[in-house]
Amino acid sequence: MKGSFSAFILILIVATGCISNKAAFQKDNPNNGSKLVISYQQADTTNPKAPEYSVELYSNKQMFLYAKKNLDKSGKYMRSLSKAEYEQAVETFIKMDFFKFDAESCPSELEQPAKYLFFAYQGNEKKIKVCHDSPEGLKELEFSIQSFLDRVGWEKLTW
Repeated sequence: MKGSFSAFILILIVATGCISNKAAFQKDNPNNGSKLVISYQQADTTNPKAPEYSVELYSNKQMFLYAKKNLDKSGKYMRSLSKAEYEQAVETFIKMDFFKFDAESCPSELEQPAKYLFFAYQGNEKKIKVCHDSPEGLKELEFSIQSFLDRVGWEKLTW
């Protein structure tokens, strides 16, 4: 009787560990069946003080920040958006009619830093290079994504 009870406890401990590891993996892994909806990348190879980072929003309402340099954060972070925040982010891209913009709105090859916006919606997806001479709508979309950097709730990831 004691042996079977000990075996039961051991199986219970192992099963609980597997479940918690799976939950942690799903929380920290953006590619757990969800689709990339919005992303923003910024890199500047000419200015050593310019921020370099990317932000990705997935269909499961998880937003990931990959902060490379010159931000108040460094490394990988995750933030779960509320339903309202997620819908507002997507709706902003829809209202600005993101898919009507040219893929590259930069008049000059000398534009720095390199910034890119990506949006996927209803089977369509597009990536656009954004510059200081870009249409105002693209700048508003860029700002809407950047505004998430200052919000609370970012959790440092260890993977």
